[in-house]
Amino acid sequence: MLRINYWGLIALFKHCPGLDDLIRPEIIIVKCPNCGEEVEFFGYELEQKCPNCGTLIRRKAKPSCVTWCNYADKCIDDLEAKGLISKETAAELRKIAKKPSLTR
Repeated sequence: MLRINYWGLIALFKHCPGLDDLIRPEIIIVKCPNCGEEVEFFGYELEQKCPNCGTLIRRKAKPSCVTWCNYADKCIDDLEAKGLISKETAAELRKIAKKPSLTR
């Protein structure tokens, strides 16, 4: 019989290596293909409108624990409940978590 150490899982969750990227996301600058304006993305954002011309710009997502971790939904809920991420950030992360992935 497989035994799971509940407190060990809690400790792992508290020290998840992907957590830092969700709380303090990287800022990525992409040039608009239409007008050349610099457009800022947070690391978890996949779409952004160009502030200059309004073109919708999409970028490829970096690998993130949200795409493969079985606890992603719970993690996002907990971060939002604790005020560590905004409702908007949580919604964006939930969209990414729901997408099918080769690693899941």
